[in-house]
Amino acid sequence: MKRSGLNRSGQLAFIRRALCATVFACVTGAAVLAQDDVRIVGMVVSSGVDTGRPDSALRSLNALNAEVLQATAPSNAELRAMMRRFSQEAAQADAALVFLDMPAVRFEDRIFLLPDGAMLNRSTDIFTEAVPLRAFARMTVLAERGGAVILSSEAPSDLPDGMVHADTASAPLVGSSEILVVPAQDANGVLDVLSESTDQAPSVDLRAILELMALSPGASLSALPTDPIVLRAPPVVEPVPVEPVTVPVPELVEDAENESPASEAELAILEQSLSPPVKRDLQRALRASGYYRGLIDGIIGVQTREAIKGFQVARSETDTGLLTPTQLLELLARQ
Repeated sequence: MKRSGLNRSGQLAFIRRALCATVFACVTGAAVLAQDDVRIVGMVVSSGVDTGRPDSALRSLNALNAEVLQATAPSNAELRAMMRRFSQEAAQADAALVFLDMPAVRFEDRIFLLPDGAMLNRSTDIFTEAVPLRAFARMTVLAERGGAVILSSEAPSDLPDGMVHADTASAPLVGSSEILVVPAQDANGVLDVLSESTDQAPSVDLRAILELMALSPGASLSALPTDPIVLRAPPVVEPVPVEPVTVPVPELVEDAENESPASEAELAILEQSLSPPVKRDLQRALRASGYYRGLIDGIIGVQTREAIKGFQVARSETDTGLLTPTQLLELLARQ
């Protein structure tokens, strides 16, 4: 029976390359981790009706060096999958910030967001078609220092009886972070405050930012955080020098150059052989090179794939989104 894939020599060569890349990535990754300061994770979700507001929020999060998960017009299932992924990362972060630019309704004193494709024919549809805003606030509170949710609320049309456009924040809830709500047409004032407070500022306190945002026309805040939430602080100590580790990679690169180009199926095998820690090191390398802004979570998703393509285009190579051994080693060597 014919078998597809690599022959024995090809399999051994790819395994050797994968193992060497794994060792090299693990060694160099230690230096990157030693340099981490405040880890901020962010989420930007929009309906796609307006691109300016989510783009502005994304620029501010990038200015904070946040790891950002973003989506445009996600379905209910896609949004909930994002939330599960984000909550895991928020629990391992110092601070978490969510920006939502979506249609929002109030029903029985609760605010719900309407994902793409949501159909509200009767009031009870809200529980299956929409996502509670408080679910996002329960994610951001998982971060060590806390966080906040900012909702730029678009006005839905044709709502069933008992529902209205949610354009003001509800009372604070136990076990949730603070929520700021502003009608979409007034959101630029809030976003200007966020931009001015994060761009090049030597220190950034989310509590102070929320207080200023609440003064913007149309904005309302559930409550102020009890304590400051420091997102950026001036350095107080010198970084500990990390002794460089020499890894014998020239022979590996030479072997890769002497062999015939690998197929995409073979490159996929190489990628699958990498452990989650190595994939996180890859994301850090892409981030340090300016290609990636997403979560450092060890998952090769859409954002990571696009970052790899950007790296390949910059090298004037075919943008497959799958790294060759040589490209992988070059990326990891940049850390």
